[in-house]
Amino acid sequence: MVVNAADAKAKFSSLLALAGLGKEEVIISKRNKPTAVLISYEIFLKMKKRDEAVIDKTVWESLPSSVNQFIGIVSEDEIDDEYRRSREAYLKEKYL
Repeated sequence: MVVNAADAKAKFSSLLALAGLGKEEVIISKRNKPTAVLISYEIFLKMKKRDEAVIDKTVWESLPSSVNQFIGIVSEDEIDDEYRRSREAYLKEKYL
């Protein structure tokens, strides 16, 4: 379900109850652009656990070697910024 920010504000309690049941996610848009998602806490925990498992098993072991090759060439800020951009792109593609 997609609602604009004004409607979400006016009907927040109802939307919270709907999302809390875990049956539907509520996408909140501003100026016809999705900006946030209201989901149940249970779904949030499952997503967080899944993401942590993926990071722990696949990325974490290769991270030091892949980052170390860029020391002195790329600043930590640039690496962090690139990670943030790629994470945002992934989340938009997967959930919007």
